[in-house]
Amino acid sequence: MKSRRKRRRPRFRGRAATSILDTFSPQDLATWEGESSVVQTYSDRVYFDLERQRISQHDQLCAALRSSSSTEVPLEGWVRVVDWRWNLTPLSAEGSLIGIGGRFNIGRELDRAKGKEFPCIYVAQDTGTAYCEHFGGLIGQRVSELTLGELALRTQESFTTFVLRGRVEHAFNLRDETRLAEFTRIIGRFDLSEDTKRYQRRHGLRPRSLVRSPRKLLQLALLSPHGWRRECQLGVPAPGQILGRFIRDAGFEAALYPSQRGGQLCLAVFPENFVASTSRIEVAGGIPDGANCTVLDRHNLCLKSPD
Repeated sequence: MKSRRKRRRPRFRGRAATSILDTFSPQDLATWEGESSVVQTYSDRVYFDLERQRISQHDQLCAALRSSSSTEVPLEGWVRVVDWRWNLTPLSAEGSLIGIGGRFNIGRELDRAKGKEFPCIYVAQDTGTAYCEHFGGLIGQRVSELTLGELALRTQESFTTFVLRGRVEHAFNLRDETRLAEFTRIIGRFDLSEDTKRYQRRHGLRPRSLVRSPRKLLQLALLSPHGWRRECQLGVPAPGQILGRFIRDAGFEAALYPSQRGGQLCLAVFPENFVASTSRIEVAGGIPDGANCTVLDRHNLCLKSPD
């Protein structure tokens, strides 16, 4: 007599099993929205408290930066990397105004700084540094199975590298924190209003640390790319963007700073200040047919890409 084999029943019947990654209720959503609103309000209060004081001391702050001697930067062999869309306008600053802007300039989409945007072009001392700044590392560098270029969905044809020549006469040198001493002495006296302090205490928020030393200001201006962009998440400019505005307003044509992604030096160039200068930047070697914005000087500010 053959023994009957017991058939194993499936553990689940009907609909396939699903994994729940997270659960939350409408009350949770309301709580999170309320907390987010509190953080946003505090951020706004801090920004506008300090901005009022920066505006009232604007001329003194610019004079403080001008009290530091400028640095001349020869640009032979420096490099600019641009996305393919700017291939025919390599020295145009138009791209810097898109979104939140760059490390040292304010873009059009920073909500709390509407109307305060200003253009900038970013160049690097060599090709390796330019790639590190543009892609977060060398484009062929492997991150696990993929290269940085593959992770960024970039191919060799989707960006263009331009070698430059020329010089910038008056750059503010951010490699030396002592040049920020007088500027920091002024902003070191700034404080938050009593209303803002009461709001922070009432909601149990961590007090905002204010800049009191040149070293602290330089650390904030040279935060990692992730760090300074995180500062902009609530729609307010990052410290480097505010400092860049004052360097530009003080009449400097550029800010010279060390790359924070590896490599050599970088230059944030403020084209508007070339109007009364003999500084000049130009693309070296061959350029694509039909290209313009290949020279930046007092006669070619390259502030707007031609239609």
